[in-house]
Amino acid sequence: MLARESPSSVFPAISHPYPPIYADTSFKKPVPTNSWISNLFYPSTGNLAPTTPDPYILRLLDDFGGNPGLSISQPSQKVIGSYSSMNNVPETPAGYIVNGVVVDFRVTSAEWKDQRPEPLITNWDLFGTNIRLQSKSGSIDFPVARGMSYVTALYNDLTPQFFTQHAILQVSSDMFQSNDTYTGRKFKLSFNDNPTSTFIIYALGKEPLTLQKIGNNNLVAVNKYNGPIQVTKLPSKESEIVLDFNRGTWATGGDIKLDLNRNSYTIEWKQGGNRSKNLLMYAYPHHMKSFIRDGSLKKTNLKLQSSTKGIMQAVVGNVWTLLEKNVSSIDWLPSNPTPEASTRNEIMENLVSDVRLNYTEETLKGDNYFSGKGLQKLAILSLLLNKPNQTALKNQELAEESLNKIKAAFLPYLENRQMDPFRYDALYKGVVSLNGLPTELGGTGNRDAAFGHSYYNDHHYHQGYLIVTAAIIHYLDPVWNTNQIRKWTEALIQDVNCQASDNADFAQFRNWDWFAGHSWAGGIKVNGALDGRDQESVPESVNFYWGVKLWGLATKNTDLVKLANLQLAVMKRATYEYFWMLDSNENRPPAMVKNKVAGIFFEQKIDYVRN
Repeated sequence: MLARESPSSVFPAISHPYPPIYADTSFKKPVPTNSWISNLFYPSTGNLAPTTPDPYILRLLDDFGGNPGLSISQPSQKVIGSYSSMNNVPETPAGYIVNGVVVDFRVTSAEWKDQRPEPLITNWDLFGTNIRLQSKSGSIDFPVARGMSYVTALYNDLTPQFFTQHAILQVSSDMFQSNDTYTGRKFKLSFNDNPTSTFIIYALGKEPLTLQKIGNNNLVAVNKYNGPIQVTKLPSKESEIVLDFNRGTWATGGDIKLDLNRNSYTIEWKQGGNRSKNLLMYAYPHHMKSFIRDGSLKKTNLKLQSSTKGIMQAVVGNVWTLLEKNVSSIDWLPSNPTPEASTRNEIMENLVSDVRLNYTEETLKGDNYFSGKGLQKLAILSLLLNKPNQTALKNQELAEESLNKIKAAFLPYLENRQMDPFRYDALYKGVVSLNGLPTELGGTGNRDAAFGHSYYNDHHYHQGYLIVTAAIIHYLDPVWNTNQIRKWTEALIQDVNCQASDNADFAQFRNWDWFAGHSWAGGIKVNGALDGRDQESVPESVNFYWGVKLWGLATKNTDLVKLANLQLAVMKRATYEYFWMLDSNENRPPAMVKNKVAGIFFEQKIDYVRN
């Protein structure tokens, strides 16, 4: 789709100063910096940074009592807080929504009372990963995937132990129970949370499992165990038969397949365990509305709350195909680009004033974000002036002046001599700005410089402005620095949105999440992203993918145009489900729907920021 040329021929190469701590170095894919699994690769404050496959929220080695392990949270209710009136914005009873941090269920081992396990992330892809917790006594592998209906633990020579912060009210087993000892292959636990929740444990190894209840918070096996154990939350009594039938198999990850001519995308789930069964997986609301109805998926009655995207519903099937019917035809200009005749003189007066600005002052600022805003604004002015047959804004001399000035303003970026130049990061396979890097690499040592771009924050926001500018210039003057502008622009595109899974120079879809239906902004967080990944600006995210589309149009790359069209359509659907709320929205409390916009959106909270 895009040419494969070494990005180190475009930008000088460095190796990022903050390497992943828990990544298995024998696995050769780039470690994802902006993914739902990115927290797994680093320690965090209090080990509280969540990983959110949804509908389960996971934390590694937290300190909320009990032996260390993998903690599971599945909050059926949210913490909702109010905001008073501020800055001419009225008060709202639902200013923010947060998931409480609580251990509903932890999978651990008796041996880890005295031995703290070490985490290792052994493999990963866009939709799944494998977490290994290991000690000298043994290990547990956790295959984790988006939408998983069971948390699966593969025990290797350890004694299973299960902990909860709640009090265990009741335990039942399917084979034998006496006093506080339970034997079987299926165990049901009820807790004293509100509302009362029930979890099921399935022991799937060669031998049944015998558990003893110790105090109010622990179930401990009497022997070491080898084999799979699955844990799941029971949404309702009616759903138990579905969970019983589909146990024994689990997703380990997935591949994305795109049909750009059909405007559809397919998630092909990878499967572990019993492959004679299809996978039971939870889907978000936007999935349920875009699944192709060809009989390949079976809906179930299982429903659980997601972290911040409303109610998820479980479906059975190993292949998900989703279709977007409403793909935008908008390209360079709006569908009606001609202003009313009565406004044209005033518009032209303003265009003259803007073109006569000092472009260097407008575009050569301290960081690429604010510089890019200035560049895109002035590039769009040039587009309007150079397409008079569409805009009716006719002034050939001004059009030529605007194009010459935007090319001159853009040249320092093309030659990488702007105030915050780019570097190619050979560790995470991406493009980062220099200023936030350590002084020994030529930066300032302030990793928050340029909003953390050097640590992979907000790349699609920053680079979107630059890509739109490059596309407009190349469209209006295709022979200007043709080879250089192509390599430069496509390096910035692939840093964020590389389609190929086998590109050795860039991570696949760094910011874009095909399961979530949108991009994530937050990158590497040295102390952990304690609220999970975030998306701060829907319009700037849209601007990036529009820029990708424009670059495809400018270079006559029809596949790139189709990819951007599909992503824009998916994002539009997700935006109206989760970010911009119509009165009919069912994924948010009614009081929050009245706010119309979510505000800052995290995996673990939504905050209707007021200032």
